[in-house]
Amino acid sequence: SFIGSLASGVHVVERVGRMGGADIAIDKVMHEEVTNVAYVRSLQHVWFPKHCERTLMVYEVMKQKEHENMEWMYQLAEGARGDPNTKYNNSYSLMMAGDVEGAIKELEGYADDSSVVKLYRDRLQKAVSDMSLIEPYGKRSAVLN
Repeated sequence: SFIGSLASGVHVVERVGRMGGADIAIDKVMHEEVTNVAYVRSLQHVWFPKHCERTLMVYEVMKQKEHENMEWMYQLAEGARGDPNTKYNNSYSLMMAGDVEGAIKELEGYADDSSVVKLYRDRLQKAVSDMSLIEPYGKRSAVLN
């Protein structure tokens, strides 16, 4: 058996990934390693109120980037332009900052219709219809006790 924060983190990444239908779910540390070689989408942030003030961000690895024989600086620039999840990730960042209206506007025209995106769209609509939900969304999304 495993005990401690590392085991808790692995458990949360696995559960959020499974609930979101992600084939590959990763945390923030892996996100920084993977973004140069794969397209990544924000999946969920989880708050542990009894353990720490920070949230654990979980991401979904979508697919590998296809790079031709380019220098690494060109690969970075091309990767940002060619990422099909840019609108979704920008929208998620705006939601985390508490700008729900901006998040909805940024998501317009995003073609992905997966269960993760449907759930996110529903969450944004609920935040607009119930103004009391807007403030907490900027701080935390799912709460695990």
